[in-house]
Amino acid sequence: MIKVLFVCLGNICRSPMAHFVFKDLIEQEGLSDSFEIESAGTEKFNALCKAGIHEGTKEIFKRMNVPYKEHIARHFQAEDYEYYDYILVMDNENMKDVLSIINKEDNKHKIKRLLDYTENGGNVKDPWYTGNFDETYWDVYEGTRAFLTHLKLRGKI
Repeated sequence: MIKVLFVCLGNICRSPMAHFVFKDLIEQEGLSDSFEIESAGTEKFNALCKAGIHEGTKEIFKRMNVPYKEHIARHFQAEDYEYYDYILVMDNENMKDVLSIINKEDNKHKIKRLLDYTENGGNVKDPWYTGNFDETYWDVYEGTRAFLTHLKLRGKI
């Protein structure tokens, strides 16, 4: 079982988007039994408020026919580093925050930006600030497809 955790700042836009887009991709390929997928945020506010998925993300799911279920924001914990095989962050700030929370180096090389698996790399922009959920969706889609291809090429699945 490959355990994947997608991480963004608040766990209401980008990381749940990646969670359910990736889940849909692996279901289409008949690989659901090979994965455990979750998402989290590096800040605590949304988890404390029990915030759900942002309406803009839900709208993208509906338009793109991505199945999803309600998700309540959760805070990334230091223990997540030991539990998950892959911790895929959305941007450089998320990377810094995750490293700060685990309070150590990424010696196991588990933490990567999602778009590092694509040709261009880079950060997935936060639609909370940009308002552009379409751009975020296409970055997430490209990143999750590239990550799945990476796993296949490495013989992980």
